Amino acid sequence: MSVLFGIVAPVFALIGMGALAIRLRLMEPAAVRGMTDFVFYTAIPALLFASVAEAPPLRLLDVAGSFLAGALILFVLALLLARALLGAKLASAALFGLNCVYGNTVLLGVPVIDAAYGSEGVATLLAVVAFHTSVLLPLATVLVEAGGGHSPLGVLRAALLGLLRNPVVVSILLAFAWRATGFAMPVPLHRFLALIGAAGPPLALFCLGATLPRPAGWSGLPEVALAALFKLVAMPALVALLAYGVGVRGLAFSVVVLASGLPTGANAFLLARRYETMMEASASTVVVSTALAMLTLTLLLGWLPR
Repeated sequence: MSVLFGIVAPVFALIGMGALAIRLRLMEPAAVRGMTDFVFYTAIPALLFASVAEAPPLRLLDVAGSFLAGALILFVLALLLARALLGAKLASAALFGLNCVYGNTVLLGVPVIDAAYGSEGVATLLAVVAFHTSVLLPLATVLVEAGGGHSPLGVLRAALLGLLRNPVVVSILLAFAWRATGFAMPVPLHRFLALIGAAGPPLALFCLGATLPRPAGWSGLPEVALAALFKLVAMPALVALLAYGVGVRGLAFSVVVLASGLPTGANAFLLARRYETMMEASASTVVVSTALAMLTLTLLLGWLPR
């Protein structure tokens, strides 16, 4: 257990440093925005591009498919639960569903997987990241807009165009294009990407702590508790069953299950803020699930094969 805690504790220590730096005003918000832009637009895309371009054959169907299937099943279940038991309208129910299944696969997932399983684990994670971002966010956006009376097809078109401007998605697509050429990566390019990519995981964790949403209160605690339970417990359990059922084993099994147990990502809150719906509950879910994840990820690492 001490070894597992040694993997998780430094990760959350960096998150805590970022949070303290902002709370104690040791850094200006503009400096944090600059660091976050560097991470999101440069360091993480470089790491992802190199990992995909130089990885062994990626398993898209069984690994990413089991993750996506589990996420969609729980999303629908959470949406129906919110409608039936919580009396939520379609827009609020869709955002609640997103809180239950949308994980922090980039800013937290990449550093955690890298610390636990190395570059091979990060390469396995990338298929999950691609499906996770390109399906769940547009799905929730379309449902929120549909609840507001907007055209779902027009919203879907705008959401897909937005994905094509996402540097994480673009870096993965470019890496797959490079793989298709069959060319070996030149040594200078490999070293250049390695230098930039190495800065990504630690800076990502620091920026995550500095940019965590700060709830103005703690209203909607039942929704927050239920969403955290879905995200940290139900989702990894379901994905583990699905992945095992389709024959995923070893490192790939560990990565996909650990990725499914990551806390709710800040994009769920950003979408809620954009539509001014469930903002408080979404912010609280991000904070609470991130805090609880230190325990749940340690337990998952102890159970998963390494």
